[in-house]
Amino acid sequence: MTPSHLTTAREEPSGRRTPRRGSSLRNGWPQGPRERRDFLHRPKAFPGVVQAWRKNILRHILEEHERFDHVAADASLPDVRERLDEGLGHLREVSRMLALLHGSPDHGNPRDPVDELVYIILSRKTRESAYIASFEALKKAFPDWDALLGARRDRVRRLIRSSGLAERKCDSLFGALNALVDAFGSCTLEPTREWEDEKVARFLCGLPEISRKSAYCVMMYALDRDVFPSDTHVGRILTRIGIYPELGPQLANLDHKQLQKVLADLVPPGLRYPLHVNLVAHGRKTCKSKTPLCESCGLRKLCATYRQREVTRARESGAPTVVDLFCGAGGLSQGFSGANFRVDLAVDRAPAALKTYRVNHPETPGHRVLQRDIDELAPGELRRLTGRRRPDVLIAAPPCQGFSSAGFRSRRSKKNYIPQEDRRNDLFSCVVAAAAELKPGLVLLENVPGMKSLRRKEASYIEEAARELERATGYETDIWNLNAIEFGVPQDRSRFFIVAARKDLKLPRRPPAEYQNTRRRDFDLDALPPVTLDEAIYDLLPLASGEGKGVVRLTESNAREDPRARRYLSKFSILAPAEEADGLVFNHAARDHNARDIELYGLLAEGEDSVDAIERHGRSDLMRYRRDVFDDKYLKLHGERPCKTIVAHLAKDGNAYVHPHQARALTLREAARVQSFPDDHPFCGSVSDQWVQLGNAVPPVMARAIAESFRATLEMKGKPR
Repeated sequence: MTPSHLTTAREEPSGRRTPRRGSSLRNGWPQGPRERRDFLHRPKAFPGVVQAWRKNILRHILEEHERFDHVAADASLPDVRERLDEGLGHLREVSRMLALLHGSPDHGNPRDPVDELVYIILSRKTRESAYIASFEALKKAFPDWDALLGARRDRVRRLIRSSGLAERKCDSLFGALNALVDAFGSCTLEPTREWEDEKVARFLCGLPEISRKSAYCVMMYALDRDVFPSDTHVGRILTRIGIYPELGPQLANLDHKQLQKVLADLVPPGLRYPLHVNLVAHGRKTCKSKTPLCESCGLRKLCATYRQREVTRARESGAPTVVDLFCGAGGLSQGFSGANFRVDLAVDRAPAALKTYRVNHPETPGHRVLQRDIDELAPGELRRLTGRRRPDVLIAAPPCQGFSSAGFRSRRSKKNYIPQEDRRNDLFSCVVAAAAELKPGLVLLENVPGMKSLRRKEASYIEEAARELERATGYETDIWNLNAIEFGVPQDRSRFFIVAARKDLKLPRRPPAEYQNTRRRDFDLDALPPVTLDEAIYDLLPLASGEGKGVVRLTESNAREDPRARRYLSKFSILAPAEEADGLVFNHAARDHNARDIELYGLLAEGEDSVDAIERHGRSDLMRYRRDVFDDKYLKLHGERPCKTIVAHLAKDGNAYVHPHQARALTLREAARVQSFPDDHPFCGSVSDQWVQLGNAVPPVMARAIAESFRATLEMKGKPR
């Protein structure tokens, strides 16, 4: 197969040679302004050279589909293009994370092409310190490489003995240097700077024992060509990670020459140089050949090998099993996993939310995270999907927009809206049907307080749901009204839960409230004070409007030693693990605010809203919304109190969630801290996707308190009631 990336280089209108190392493409195909806050999302824009490469690689995939496990012989171009772009999003994210972890280091490769050729010859099958010592010995012994050709072979052999294979490397050195003299009259490669990439590659590969990988090293490091050398580190790591998972290129069991041929085609322009140098660094430091340090690897959630290991570990753990319907981004699952449950099956209809779920739940096999409309599942299908085994717990959080107060407000302008005719309001029936089919030991169904206040027939929706569950299964039920504040979450978030138990089990006990909910008159004075917004976000990097990215490197911080961290960030493992030098923080990027909003944010004091802006500060000119409907459209949060409820509406704007100390809205990571998601839990997709996922999620710390109560009930099975 003709290397497609070299063909692309010839098609570029800018000239015969690919871009120099100093170009923006050689620095990692930077994300455009519209992609700044995205994570693991399909690219929205392609530079010209990538467009040309993409066109070629699509043709090769369709022509050689047998090389890709997930591409059928009759695959259509749009389908393959979509799969390719998903894979490009994955590969570009891997490259970006590697660059953050390792900084695209200089590995000491010489900038002179003949120096690099000698350096590569000496590096074959030996440790770094040995071949560097041999190279320096040669440079010290000879004024130039022409002088080496006049030296005795036994002298050269002695000088490079420390690098191993001295006889063979000596033959390669003399053979390659003599070939340069024959071609150019001296030991030089300068004339090749004017050649096309493929001509350079053919010439170098014609030198004694110079493989395409070695040729590409010379071309990339010393001739500034945008090619992709695949050494042992590169091939090993990309095989473990599993690039282009939607296409399934066959990498396993390929030798280094075969890997070089395949990977050179699959890595697009702009990623080749940074991906190569950072993979080499990662292979030396973390993803080692025999003992990879997976637990301290910042890439592990994107690595197929680590994920398969986690699937095996979970399967062999003997942990009680969970089926999660309407799983979303996985807040409930996160809590149950933290209480040592194993999620066996997760179902939702939203592709971006399921991508987030898959990334953050490597212990659940990818094929058991299903994109389906739950109310369209055929009778018996759930039981078949679970292998006809009864799960221990069924959990579900159906969409709440039909019940939420925010939803009602957004529908004020809609005439003839009838809640009883909103399909979303009856989705709890799917959970009832699933419980009747699967017969789990326990059932948990979550929704907003509106499910209690809105009436369906003769009772509220939540009471009707509990009755339907009792009639369909014979289970005993209870209804809990819980607030996340009471479990240590820095957020005033009240939710209703229907809890049900099979007849052979007790109903779980309501988890005890350990923190004060000062909104209640009867709060426990002996309970812990509520966790505040400042305690949740104080250590995150300060940002101005428009600053930040989808993933950043964990900076040096004394957060764990700060007293504010002990009650929340450290206690609930919110901070990225301390032992990880590879710690990354995701989704910490500020919105782009206009100047008027920034001025208003700076004007407000903590706890002040739109009314204060008008009445106290006299700045109605800064208001953009109707005052009779949106009196709380602008609100600066109070740092010394819990945050108000994080909602999906934040996908539209953050004016009602202004940072208490910075003139901007909360970032998604700050809101994720408020929701109790850990820093190493990325939210995937576009920024709108991310906010919807976060706003709809159950706080994992709250879910874990519930899960621990459920686990205690399961462990009591068979004991007297």
